[in-house]
Amino acid sequence: MINVIKSKFSKSGQEGDFSWMITQPHYARTLFIFNDNEGEFYAHFKGGQHRCSDGGGNAGIRSYQCKPEPRAVGIPTGTYDEGPHCKGYSSLDEQVTRAIADSISQIDALLATGRYTDLAFSWDDKTKFGGRIFNTAQVVRDHIVDQIFEVAGRW
Repeated sequence: MINVIKSKFSKSGQEGDFSWMITQPHYARTLFIFNDNEGEFYAHFKGGQHRCSDGGGNAGIRSYQCKPEPRAVGIPTGTYDEGPHCKGYSSLDEQVTRAIADSISQIDALLATGRYTDLAFSWDDKTKFGGRIFNTAQVVRDHIVDQIFEVAGRW
């Protein structure tokens, strides 16, 4: 079974800082889930023109999803497009559930390789799923956390 790590960020260069953690030998078999924006997520997921450039917050590890043996995977939490989900998914509608399901299927496929023993995501005691760049609705955060534990439980 995959061990799920609920990682809390407090400051750079220590536990909770994905950019630091992903370089530590004891996390060599950990798949890190970072908060992504929908545009960058689908650019990678669909194999389009994606630069694999690091983003802000825990998306600072985005480039690790482009390695021959990926160490990171994005899960979308909002979009920069005009509309109800700009700068944070506002509800658990069809667009949002599809994007999260696409990410979970990618996580599932990576876990199926057997390369990982742990799955880490950003945790917040108040909101469950951490992240401060987007203002993501609590119902969406709850759904993401439920899906993470479900996919980890399959392995």
